[in-house]
Amino acid sequence: MGWTTWAGIGVGSSRTDVFTSGQPLARDRALEGYQPQFDGLRALAVLTVMVDHFSADVPNFPLPDWIHLGATGVRLFLVLSGYFITASLRRARDRMDAGELSAGKTMAAFYWRRFFRIGPAYLVFAAIALLLDLGAIRHNWAWVFTGTVNWLIAWNDQWPLAISHLWSICVQEQFYLLWPLLILLVPRKWMLSAIVAVAFAGIAFRIGCVIFSVPIIARWVLPFGSLDSLAAGAALGWCGGRLRGSRGGWVLAWLCLSMLTVAAVLRNGDPTKLKSVLVEPLEAGAFVILVARTATGFDGNIARFLSNAGLVFAGRISYGLYIYHILVAMVFNRWMPSQMRFLITIRSLRLVVFGIVTLFVAALSWRLLEQPINRLRGEKTRQTLGLIPDGSWEPEDVTRSARVPRLENELGAWS
Repeated sequence: MGWTTWAGIGVGSSRTDVFTSGQPLARDRALEGYQPQFDGLRALAVLTVMVDHFSADVPNFPLPDWIHLGATGVRLFLVLSGYFITASLRRARDRMDAGELSAGKTMAAFYWRRFFRIGPAYLVFAAIALLLDLGAIRHNWAWVFTGTVNWLIAWNDQWPLAISHLWSICVQEQFYLLWPLLILLVPRKWMLSAIVAVAFAGIAFRIGCVIFSVPIIARWVLPFGSLDSLAAGAALGWCGGRLRGSRGGWVLAWLCLSMLTVAAVLRNGDPTKLKSVLVEPLEAGAFVILVARTATGFDGNIARFLSNAGLVFAGRISYGLYIYHILVAMVFNRWMPSQMRFLITIRSLRLVVFGIVTLFVAALSWRLLEQPINRLRGEKTRQTLGLIPDGSWEPEDVTRSARVPRLENELGAWS
C-alpha cells in the first residue's frame, strides 16, 4: 500500500467529565480530577497512528512491519473511549436515580456535547478536502457528511484516499448513538452483564466473519468489530476500576506485554483462521490493565514521561492531530515544489516535516476552533442541567486548574 493510500486507524480522552452530584460517591473521587498521564497515554496512541501512516510505503520503518503501530493505537483509544464515556454516563445515572436529572435532559446534553466536540474539526477537514479536491472525497461526500465512511469502506472493500481515516470516528459515533440508552435505562443489577454481553457480541461478530469469509476490511471497520474493545473500557468505567502501584507491578507489566506480543503474532498470522479473532480481545485486555493503572497514576520515571508537558499537550490536541494528519500529508504530496521534494522522499525527514506541520495545524485548530466551542458547549450544558450543587463548575479550559469537574470527559475518544 502506497503512503498516499493510508488506511485510517482510529483514536480517547484523558480528563474526567462529571455529571456530578452534590456529594459524589467515594469511588468517583479519583475520576473527578484531571490526570495528565491520560493525556500522555493518548498522545502515544495518536503518534503511533501518525508514524504508521506517514511511513506506510517504507518496509520495516521505523519498526519492523510485524509491529502494527496504528492497529495497536486504535485499540488503546477505543478502550479509553469506552472507559471515560461510560464513567461519565454512570455518574449521570447516579444523578438520575437521585431525582436530580431526567433521562431526556441527560441524553440531550450527551448528544449536544458529543456533536460539538467532534463535529467542528471534522467539518473543517471535510470542507478543506472538498475545496482542494483531495482523494475521493468529492465522489463520496455523502458518506463523509453522514458519518458512514466505515460502511463505504466495507461496501467497496478498499480504503478511499483522503477520507479512509475517518472510519474510526464514524465507528465511535455510531456506537454512541445507542450506548447512552443502555447505561441510563437498563436496570443497574443487569448493567455489568449487559456490557459483557456487548463485548462477546463483538467477538461473535468476528467469528461469524471468519466462518462466512467476510472481507478483512469489513471485519475491521464495521462498528460490530469494535464492540469488545469499547465494552472492555466501558466495564472498567462502570465499575470505577483502578489498580494501585505495588511490588507486584512487574507481574502486570509482564502480563500486558505478553498479551500484546501474542496479539501481534496472531495479527501477522492467517486472518482466515478462528484464532485471529483473539487479537482484539488480547489487546483490549492489556489496555484495560494499563488504563486502570493510569487512573491511579504511575510513579517515578513513567509518571514523569507521561506527564511531560509536550506529550500532555499533544494528547490534548490529539483529535486534531488525527483528523488533519492525512490532509497535511496529501497537500504536501501534491504541491511540494520539485526542488524541495527531498523533504518528503527521505523517510526520516518526512516524519519530521509532516509531524511538525500537523502539530501546528492541530494546535491552531485547538486554539481558534475547538477550545472556544468547548467553552460554549460547557456553558450550554450548565444552562440545561443547572449549576453543580457545590458550585465547583469551571470552564472547560483545563489549563486553569488541575481539578476541573466535567460533564463528559471530553466525550471519549476525542471529546
